[in-house]
Amino acid sequence: HRPGRFRLWWTQMDPDRRRGGFFLAGWVVIGILAAGGAVIGMQTLQRRVVGQRYAGPGGAATVRVARVPTWMPASLAKYVTEMITPQRASLSDPDLARKVYDLARHNPLVRQANRVEVRPSAKGPGGVVEVDLEFRQPFARIRSGADHLYVDKEGFCLPAGLVPMYVLSLQDNQTRAVRQVCYQALGEVPEAWRSAARPIHYVTIDGVQKSPPPPGWKWPATDLDAGLKLIELISTKPYYAQITVVDVRNHAGRISRNEPELRMYAQVGTGRPTDIRFGRFPKPGSDWVVSPQRRMWYLDDYAANHNGMLAGINSYLELQYDNLHVSLN
Repeated sequence: HRPGRFRLWWTQMDPDRRRGGFFLAGWVVIGILAAGGAVIGMQTLQRRVVGQRYAGPGGAATVRVARVPTWMPASLAKYVTEMITPQRASLSDPDLARKVYDLARHNPLVRQANRVEVRPSAKGPGGVVEVDLEFRQPFARIRSGADHLYVDKEGFCLPAGLVPMYVLSLQDNQTRAVRQVCYQALGEVPEAWRSAARPIHYVTIDGVQKSPPPPGWKWPATDLDAGLKLIELISTKPYYAQITVVDVRNHAGRISRNEPELRMYAQVGTGRPTDIRFGRFPKPGSDWVVSPQRRMWYLDDYAANHNGMLAGINSYLELQYDNLHVSLN
């Protein structure tokens, strides 16, 4: 009995090479299983989100967003609802929930679809498709050439013109509780309250090198990520509204190694801006730079000693050293 060619080739192979073959084959099998698991996992997730197919009475279906966040204008919520409503939506369509889910999942304003549920009307034909969504909230404005674009905290681009721009604070006469209502444009604010509406504050990030992606896609730019990280650090501070620009043009020292990688500018109205020299974030592992927490403490202490102001007092604040340095003016 003569062994087969493959068996003869395998037994004569160098032992180290044979072990490498076992190792490679193992990883190929793991890769196939992982890919199959991912497909099955996505299908399971979709089934869990959209629930069971509805097989009751037919009739027209109305899509309704279960929870509209307080920052979202009514006009924007209406737009999203229209965009995730299938044409000729009917409860007689057994795939209605899945169609709504797919439209929501691909909407650039939607971060995640958590639940899609078909609810027939108790009074007759038709019903409601209730959708529980998480939205991408505008967080920063990006200067891109002559235009301004908006992104969320994760750096995902948002559609132009679909951003809340004004906010109105309203107080309940009985409970004295204050609620805020947002609008896309000043013209949406009721005329009687229009003078009380104020622009929503978005910090501008200046100097992002890469061109923007389409709406709904993440902007893959490390300089943008650093700018968003810096804005998040100051977003809870009482002086946040004074920060107008985060300058990332020198990110990674691409213009000058001797200049701060990140800067902020504080300004009130048309007053003199103050250059806040932040520097760079520490690299993973041990790093010699002053911690971001300490640099924020410099700003907190400076504001506490200047009636809450950062802008217009000194021409610059230097945060990169063991002590706060300020201009001599």
